[in-house]
Amino acid sequence: MRKSKEAIKNAFIQLIINQDIRKITVKDILTLADVSRGTFYAHFLDIYDVQEQVENDLMDHCIQVIGENSIDNIIDDPYPQVLRCIQFLVEHAETIRSLSQGNQNGAFITKYKVILKEGLFRSSHSITNNVTLSVVDACIVGAVVEGGMEKIIRGIPLNAEETARIISRFISRGIKGMIE
Repeated sequence: MRKSKEAIKNAFIQLIINQDIRKITVKDILTLADVSRGTFYAHFLDIYDVQEQVENDLMDHCIQVIGENSIDNIIDDPYPQVLRCIQFLVEHAETIRSLSQGNQNGAFITKYKVILKEGLFRSSHSITNNVTLSVVDACIVGAVVEGGMEKIIRGIPLNAEETARIISRFISRGIKGMIE
């Protein structure tokens, strides 16, 4: 049962990479996933439910990447954590670009920003002032989204190491200047 659900999600990802989501049918997914209509509807309501579950899986994975870090560590040395985030974005670039449908201001980006923020707020840190935490969050989320996610959506090639260095300098200067 779980294999069928994963097969459906993988088929959906393959399809959205190559065509507009509005043109994908349940039959297309069934054919590619090699599952029955009943199996599909046992797991999903419709194509947009598949899309939402794929997005949620991607975001859950992203939260795991972020959750491995402490905001304090990001402030002290943002490069390793930012590099992991950018590598995640590069690894899933085709899916991200397809899910966002090229819209840099769309629901997918908004959802991503909210999840990044929630992940940072839940991570371990020693910041007690919520205003400071919000500013730190804005620096980190803004840098990762502007420096990585939006370039991926536009189809701009991304060198993870160089992008992480640039974003890390931005974060370091912005946060340290604010805290000091």
